[in-house]
Amino acid sequence: MARIAIVDDDAGAIRFASAALRHLGHELVEIEPGCLFHVLQILHEQLPDLLITDLVMPTCPGQTLIQACREDPHLTEMKILLVTAYGDLKLTPFLQAVGPIPCINKPVGAQVLAHTVTQILEWEPGISAARPSLEGGLIAVVDDSQMTRAYLSACLKGHGYEPFELEPRSLSEVLDSLRERTPLLLIVDQEMPSFRGDALIRALRAEARPDLRELPILMVTAHYDETLAHLLLPERVEVLLKPVQASVLMGRIEAMLGL
Repeated sequence: MARIAIVDDDAGAIRFASAALRHLGHELVEIEPGCLFHVLQILHEQLPDLLITDLVMPTCPGQTLIQACREDPHLTEMKILLVTAYGDLKLTPFLQAVGPIPCINKPVGAQVLAHTVTQILEWEPGISAARPSLEGGLIAVVDDSQMTRAYLSACLKGHGYEPFELEPRSLSEVLDSLRERTPLLLIVDQEMPSFRGDALIRALRAEARPDLRELPILMVTAHYDETLAHLLLPERVEVLLKPVQASVLMGRIEAMLGL
């Protein structure tokens, strides 16, 4: 059983999250964000294993709260989950600055929230970082969400890799970029407005160049079913479901790279 603190200016969101997690046996600490000092005081008095926080809160902005927790010696190791409906563009620089904090978008289902929390609580800091890595190795990230690209890039940077972010404006443009800078591995989403991830995978598997044709590919997606599984299996593509914890992501990448 874990102690989980929930901070949100929406009382209904707090009740929903508590109901989704209480049946798992966790102790819930519900905190109204009256002011930053008040929230930090409660976190000190009832140190949680995990903090779930909203981003946009009038009297206690989520960015300020997370930054304060990361700078507080008593709270710096506390795990954090950001649950927000906030847009990608303004959130991206913040995620890049504070490191890989898992983030899921509102509205979120009870099952997804419970699964994400379980993943985060099971993660042991330092396990992935202790593994060897290909220092400075290039890994491409193709996803239409700038927030997702920022999160994945932060995970990669934290383990010594060089992320190569590609906005999927067109299939031909992404292929040209991969031909110019061929990475060690490709991370790709499935559902993207301009083209689907499986189309990029099939195009790479048909490439004349062996380094692109044999490129290790990891699909990180929220849209996965049996039909997609049948498409990806022959193409030697591994899959992780969003939202993905940093340790799970890096463990799979390093296994795929043979580390």
